[in-house]
Amino acid sequence: MAAVKTSDHKTASGKVYEQLRNQISIGTHRVDDRLTEKAVAEQYGVSRTPVREALQRLASEGFVELSPHAGALVKGWSQRDVREVFEIRAHLESMAAGLAARNATAADTALLQSYCDAMTQLSQTETRDVPQISEQNRAFHAEILRIAGNARMAEIALNLMDLGFLVRSFTKFGQENIQRSCSDHQRLVDAIRQGDERWAEAIMRSHILAAASIFTGTDAVTAFGEE
Repeated sequence: MAAVKTSDHKTASGKVYEQLRNQISIGTHRVDDRLTEKAVAEQYGVSRTPVREALQRLASEGFVELSPHAGALVKGWSQRDVREVFEIRAHLESMAAGLAARNATAADTALLQSYCDAMTQLSQTETRDVPQISEQNRAFHAEILRIAGNARMAEIALNLMDLGFLVRSFTKFGQENIQRSCSDHQRLVDAIRQGDERWAEAIMRSHILAAASIFTGTDAVTAFGEE
């Protein structure tokens, strides 16, 4: 049993959340797997209360669907769901990239470059750390949204970015896809540094729509590509 040793149920809830989120992301828990409060509580050595809180948080982010009296089911997504979310993201984040090119300071672009470099380094390791790559990717996109200076746009885009299937989508990326994504990030940094709004918008739009073509949903196959 992998016990979570804490007297603070909020801390326990956070640890259970992180463990389950990671296991869903890497495919340990697959689409339609059932996660019961009792089983998860026993696995991590905690009471049911922090497990319930962790499952509720995962549900709010689209990793699971809560099932009355039965815990939660790992959530799948249709191809249409995926396409709609990526199209909205492409629209919002291309606008944000253009605004970022208009607003960015030298310090802003230096921070973007650091996120870009970190993701590139992670992608070159023999064993890809999917959660870490996902977090670096999110940090890069979130920073562009911050630089854009439109809080409402950032809130909507970040909510879409945190949907469970988007985190899981990195498991679908081959090395060539990861390298393309890192290359896109570098070109975004270059466009924003040069203040070229149209270039930044175009790169971001193509970057997000290219990702949409790789992850096509989980209706016909599992989230991790097995028949």
